[in-house]
Amino acid sequence: NWMVSLAVFMAGAANGLSGKMVACWFPISTFVGIGLEHSIANLFILPLGLMLGAPISLGAVIGRNLVPVILGNAIAGALV
Repeated sequence: NWMVSLAVFMAGAANGLSGKMVACWFPISTFVGIGLEHSIANLFILPLGLMLGAPISLGAVIGRNLVPVILGNAIAGALV
């Protein structure tokens, strides 16, 4: 979670929208790139991939990634 928190902190420190996007990009891309799953990170990186033309459908993003990850994060958060 510290990578997601770092992205929030860096985005808060940036002044313009482009700075906020770049500030979010590096920590969240690192988080996702090393194979970790977090609902907020996925809500940032997967729509960005769709906008850039990734070969995946919106239904696959929602059904095969976001729903299981959000449920898993909610269950783990409730138990921990």
